Amino acid sequence: MSLEDPVSKQKRTRLSKPKVRTGCKTCKTRRVKCDEGKPTCIRCANAGRICDGYATPKQASLLPRPLAPAPAVDDLIEPPALEFFFIKTAPQLAGFFGGAFFQHSVLQQSLSEPAIRQAIAAIALLHKQTATGRHGMPQGNSPPNVHIKLYNRSIRAVLDKVAASPNATPLLAMINVLFTCLEIIQGNAKAAAGHITSGIKLLQAWREKNGRPAAPWGRKYTSFEARFMETEVAPILSLCNTNAVECAGGHRNKFLLNPVDQHGALLLATRFETLEEARIGLIDMITDATCVCTGLDDGLVHRPLADIDAVVVSKSVQQNLGRWQRNVDELIRQQKCTWDTKEQQIADVISIVRLATTFGVRAYEAQSECEWDQHRAEYEDVIRFADALVSDRVRFPDELSRTLSLDFGLIFPLHAVAWKCRWPRLRRQGLDLLRRSPRREWLFEAEHYRAIFSRMMEIEEESCGLAPGVRPDDDWVPPEHVRICDFLVDVRYAPPGEIPIYQVTFFSRPQGIGGPLSSVTEEMRLESSQAVEAAVPTNMFGRRMERRHPGH
Repeated sequence: MSLEDPVSKQKRTRLSKPKVRTGCKTCKTRRVKCDEGKPTCIRCANAGRICDGYATPKQASLLPRPLAPAPAVDDLIEPPALEFFFIKTAPQLAGFFGGAFFQHSVLQQSLSEPAIRQAIAAIALLHKQTATGRHGMPQGNSPPNVHIKLYNRSIRAVLDKVAASPNATPLLAMINVLFTCLEIIQGNAKAAAGHITSGIKLLQAWREKNGRPAAPWGRKYTSFEARFMETEVAPILSLCNTNAVECAGGHRNKFLLNPVDQHGALLLATRFETLEEARIGLIDMITDATCVCTGLDDGLVHRPLADIDAVVVSKSVQQNLGRWQRNVDELIRQQKCTWDTKEQQIADVISIVRLATTFGVRAYEAQSECEWDQHRAEYEDVIRFADALVSDRVRFPDELSRTLSLDFGLIFPLHAVAWKCRWPRLRRQGLDLLRRSPRREWLFEAEHYRAIFSRMMEIEEESCGLAPGVRPDDDWVPPEHVRICDFLVDVRYAPPGEIPIYQVTFFSRPQGIGGPLSSVTEEMRLESSQAVEAAVPTNMFGRRMERRHPGH
């Protein structure tokens, strides 16, 4: 016999009944069956209750979430521009490492932030025009300079956002990166460098308020905002700091992503857990070494660093690279069996960057051009990695995907293979890789370097009596006295619509290593692949011959 209270039993029974989904509002609230009489149900009328009537069934909306209100430039321009950005432009900006920012975070924020949406529409329009137009003649249905209107509206929108919400640092950081990309695509190196400097200052101020990195990069962040700023924004700024500032001819900031000790020395993880962590460690080492080496080149390093010889700095950097490589080798040993194709490509890119860094550091040590001949195995590694990357149809599905790259790129490592490597077969493979590479890396044209390095090869081989167009035997290398040890490029004025003429000066030492520099200047027509200005080609290994031999 049940001892349960009858009232409790009635409540329990009522609560256990299935939810009433039809009928008047009163019966649905009481969870009883309604006879659904109109205009009021009979059950409510007989019980003397007020019938609350019948609700109109809600229809599910088939419309997407509306975008935030923003002044439209043209209903026929902005939607296709956004589509072009996410399908074509974003993958090129992201490269192998920036997908989280350009293909996810930017997409999310564009749904609610007019400043982001207008910025990426401007970038897409400009990218399409510069990639498909020649010498200032835009292609497609969009009028010229409409990207500038979108750019200005994005600036006004972000100013309004900051005025309304003082804690808008993540948005400012995101828009700063997008503005940097726009200026790079526009060919404005100084404006891009200015945005990079502003972005670094913004992130440094944010760190002063929220705390500097205390753990190795990618680990132990206290908030979603901190993770976004340090793992998405900071790596892009660091990469821009390394590459875009080179185009503008300015000095890089010592902006590091990993923590430093009390003396400012870089602290890397003793063990890498991911490929991305290893890449960031390498970027930091490059930034750190480049700032010191730039000071040595320009005479800006003060005591106690003023007494440090460039060769000593080079040896120190190579020791750090050796420790980094051992950590990477351990990571590869543990994880390579689990990698997919993309992760293997990322590992190849990191290997190319490491080799390029090694070559760049060796330029401070080399006392002769013939010293470069001993690195044949490393030239072959660069060619193997680079060939796999430029041949990838996923990364480069069409010619448009080869118009622009803000990744590490291949121009710098191919300095070593297409110039310093004099082994005939390998050298020509390096020149071919420059031809197949993305046509523009940051603001530098790959074709400009291919033309200059090809001319260097011709000068060296013709000086040895070889007929033009004839490839020497694979075991032949030119002697020291005919080798080009440096080059300098000046651009002459060219009327709009005409291919600019560059004055290229090639330096050599006809009397041998201890002899004076000799030079010859030639005019070369170097056509740009895009409608906007390109950076003047420079020797990315630096002009160090005169620094070592100031008396000549």
